[in-house]
Amino acid sequence: MAQNQRVKEVSTGYTPRPLQQILHTSFKRFNVIVCHRRFGKTHLALNEMIDKAFRNSKKNPQYAYIAPTYGQAKRVAWDLLKDYLKAIPGVTVNEADLRIDIARPSTGDRLRFLLLGAENPGAVRGIYLDGAVLDEYAEMNPEIFNLVVRPALSDRLGWALFIGTPKGQNQFYDMYNYALHGHPEKGIPHDPEWFGAIYRASETGLIPVPELESARALMSPEEYEQEFECSFTAALVGAYYGKEMEKAEQTGRVLDLEYDPSMPVTTYWDLGMDDAMTVWFVQNLRGREIRILEYMEETGMGFPWWSKQLQDKGYVYDAHILPHDGAVREIGTGVSRLETLQKLQRGIKIRIAPKQDLMDGINASRLLLAKCYFDRVKCARGIKAMKSYERAWDSKNKVFQSRPKHNWASHGADAFRTMATSLEESQFERDDRRNRWADRQTISDFDVV
Repeated sequence: MAQNQRVKEVSTGYTPRPLQQILHTSFKRFNVIVCHRRFGKTHLALNEMIDKAFRNSKKNPQYAYIAPTYGQAKRVAWDLLKDYLKAIPGVTVNEADLRIDIARPSTGDRLRFLLLGAENPGAVRGIYLDGAVLDEYAEMNPEIFNLVVRPALSDRLGWALFIGTPKGQNQFYDMYNYALHGHPEKGIPHDPEWFGAIYRASETGLIPVPELESARALMSPEEYEQEFECSFTAALVGAYYGKEMEKAEQTGRVLDLEYDPSMPVTTYWDLGMDDAMTVWFVQNLRGREIRILEYMEETGMGFPWWSKQLQDKGYVYDAHILPHDGAVREIGTGVSRLETLQKLQRGIKIRIAPKQDLMDGINASRLLLAKCYFDRVKCARGIKAMKSYERAWDSKNKVFQSRPKHNWASHGADAFRTMATSLEESQFERDDRRNRWADRQTISDFDVV
């Protein structure tokens, strides 16, 4: 800087609490912070991002704050970020794009801060990042980091901060465990570039004990443990299939499965364009046992790509079952997705699942889950989706809505519902009646003898 230029000291107005100060000095390249409500995580994260930006000597540094949805990013962080940067010279605020640029005359470039949503990972692709904050990562589409943010950080050797409150044992749980231990079961030791910490309300002292007791009195034990004690094992509040998936794990129905070439595979789909397209690969043992070999999910790929993936699996297919909207003709082409897949998968039956009331489909899925066996590795992402599929919360009326929350978990759960509504319930009822009759007949024969 030239000698006649004056250095002006400015402050964001942020004064970290003692625990926040410890974190600011403990952060590494990748950081996973699990913290209770009212810890001040968003203030912490934004100021960490701002501090690192002003210390960055690379050209045109660029940072992103990412929330589960674009609307949530705006509601939670936009006003805070503008307030923290208002005293900085050269600030340009773009309200339409939720972007803030700060000119750096001494280097002839600028700093940039972006607010983004994780609901559509494909829309975030293509940018570079020097750092990223992923706030409430437990509620995000798991693709957002591995397929979008992580590559965006690579050429600049950028950093990431995952922060939030648990929502069951999903991707946030996995990321926290990786930050602490690596993947010892895969022979991957702890990575020194990763840091993890957890802050429970009973330990931090940030919330007065009477206030915690008041909250506990009004909340269910699961809600309190999740929100204030950062429990990953508390049942996900509002989850549709939490108990059924927990029982599947407890009874050994999440395991290593092998493909049986003597039995055909049926696929069950949820269709998306901008959203993810998802497929379950299933072998049905005459309704007695449903073996789910694999789950796939991808965003932005058309049927030619999916058709090649199906062929490369090497399975012998019986049928591909699409949801009821698969028969709808596209406005631009006049061709339905059913017809498109029929042309690509000649010789294989392509069917449309019967249209059914949403809640009837969810109830059918619950019944079906009792018969399902999942491959623990190839279905891992789908299993997380089933665990995380939850009712939407009406914050105004303080009640759960009657319909599901639309997020990343919806796609896998919707494809599973395609399966549940396609399999004839009468088949399962006949099997159950047959088994019950066989049991009674055996007892009767024994008693006679």
